[in-house]
Amino acid sequence: MGAIENVTKIAGDIVNGLKQSPLALALVVINLLFLIGFSFMLREIAQAVARKDALLAEIASHCMK
Repeated sequence: MGAIENVTKIAGDIVNGLKQSPLALALVVINLLFLIGFSFMLREIAQAVARKDALLAEIASHCMK
């Protein structure tokens, strides 16, 4: 068996396991939603910091004149 067949078999086993345990599936989905939300929040924070840094650099350039 090749690597692709092994991955396919493992993925099928995971799907069958999650079908038999809906609580585990719900936990996986909730964790994924938290990770997506957290990454979105971090992206927004990074953009806000970049805007603040640009504004502070502009203010500093006006003060140096």
